[in-house]
Parts: sequence; C-alpha cells; structure tokens
Amino acid sequence: MSTRLIIDWTSRECNRYLVEGGDIAVIPVGSVEALGPHLPMGARCFVAEAFAVLLADQVNGVRLPVTPFSSAVNTFDRAGSVAVSEEVVNSYIRATMDDLLVGGFKRILLVTHLDYLRYYIPQEFYEDHGVAAAGIHVGESMHESGGEGVGEDSVIVGALRVLGKHELVQRIVAENARLLDSGVRSVELLPDLARLRRSGRIGFTYPAGGYPIPPNPGLSGERGEEALRKTVAALAPAVASLRTYNEFLAKRCTTRGLMWRGWRWTE
Repeated sequence: MSTRLIIDWTSRECNRYLVEGGDIAVIPVGSVEALGPHLPMGARCFVAEAFAVLLADQVNGVRLPVTPFSSAVNTFDRAGSVAVSEEVVNSYIRATMDDLLVGGFKRILLVTHLDYLRYYIPQEFYEDHGVAAAGIHVGESMHESGGEGVGEDSVIVGALRVLGKHELVQRIVAENARLLDSGVRSVELLPDLARLRRSGRIGFTYPAGGYPIPPNPGLSGERGEEALRKTVAALAPAVASLRTYNEFLAKRCTTRGLMWRGWRWTE
C-alpha cells in the first residue's frame, strides 16, 4: 500500500492487513508548545509523526494520526502552548489502545516524548489485558542507538525532512541563523534549578527569554534524519520479539479478557 496511515485505508484494506497477519498499530503522541524561538509550535508532533512513519514502514505496521496535545511540561504558560492534563491524555490514549486490541491489533506501540505516558499506560494495559504494549520514548531510544550527540532541534528538522516539509525546514534554518547573527541567546536557568532538573522532573516554567531549545550553531537536519532512521532500524528486532512475548503471555494466562462497552471479551 502507498500509505500506512489508517485513516487513508478503506475498511477492506484494513481487514486484509489483519487477515494476512498484520497486528501492529503505532500511536504517535506529540505536543503543541513553544520550544524555541526558531522552532514550530508542533515540533514534537512532527518528531513523533516522522518516527511513526519510519517505524510503521520498518515493521509492516499501521500508524494512527498523531495525537497533538499533551501536558506541555515547563512551557504551558507560553503563548501558543496548548496544555492538556495527564489524566485526559492518558484516558484518551488508553481508550484508543483498548479499541485497537478489540479490533485485532495485538502489538501496540506508543511513540512519545512523555515519560508518564510511556511508563504507566503500557503497565496498566498489561495489568488489565495480559498483553504487552511498548512505550517508546523518542529521546531515550535515540540515545541508546548512538544518537546522543545530535541536538533535539536537529532531530526536529530531520523529522521535517522525513515528512517532506522542506519549506518549513528552510524557514527554521534561516531563523536559526538570523537569531545567532543577532546575538539572541536563551536565558540560562539558575544553577541550582538546572542541577535539580538533571536529577528529575520539577515543577517550573522557563523565565522570560528562556527556551527549552535555544538557537544552535550546530543545527543539522541531515544528522537529525540520520539519527532517526538509525534509531528506528535498531528498534525493529524488539518489535518483532513483542509478538513472541505476547504469545508466551497468552499461554501463561489461562483466563484473560477486556472490558469494552460494558461487555467482557475473552479469547
């Protein structure tokens, strides 16, 4: 098929995928927030979407449209940021996963930058259904595959290259260069606050003039795209093993099912 985006498929195409043994659904989750003065508000949506595009192609999966809103941690007070509570995001993603499982998708992959989503939702899903889902954190996955030296803004531009948004790439690169030439820099966090952030999540917002991702002289969309593709390729074997693991779980669990619209569905 020319696309793996489920909303572009007909019902017959989707049914054929499942009948022929396909069982992978990729759910990308991003955010709308002010990450940097040179970056689009949907930067993390684009990264999650590009990751899902590459991953679905790599593992013969179906991808869902990107979920654009999340908690916008540390930037929720900025103009344009759309902050949605963790409770709402968790409920929405969990309902999506439950329906996908009922529909025959046994391997569900969450692609996200959110720690709470990739940890808790797969765990709760497993506790309720006895089925293992994967919570894939884009940043940590890239670090594990050797992409730790690539800046997050380079990954964003690399994602836009994957998605074919070349005009937006040009705008970002030009604005990054302009800001660097004009001497604009992101306001640094207080040293003690920065030290606490390295130890874990804390509640704060960036000061005026501060951004999570400031202009960067090392911005490279080529390196960002290469890191994305390398990371996805490294994940493919793990996705393949998820089927084996769920088959093991099915044999181990003598009774399991799921609640869906008031009825208990069992295998």
